[in-house]
Amino acid sequence: MSEVPADTQQEEQIQLAREIGDELTDAFIAYVKGDVAFDDLTFGVYDALSDLHVIASGEYELDDEDHDHDHEHEDGDYDENEAIDEQEELAQEPARS
Repeated sequence: MSEVPADTQQEEQIQLAREIGDELTDAFIAYVKGDVAFDDLTFGVYDALSDLHVIASGEYELDDEDHDHDHEHEDGDYDENEAIDEQEELAQEPARS
């Protein structure tokens, strides 16, 4: 991580936290509308909380593209097998049946 003045870093962290909050709001609305399954919502919330933890720790680098999470859930092209594979990789254990 490159050195960034503390005030600038905190402002950046606050902005990133707001973006995560906006994404969670969108996910919650999609769940209420029936567009997202509860399992997918819980995984997304866990993922967002993990991101928030990293942001709060200051141990992150901004990247133009998210190489580890390269799919979108809102566009309807959701692939459950892809999500399970990603979850297994992140958890470093097989999915429970």
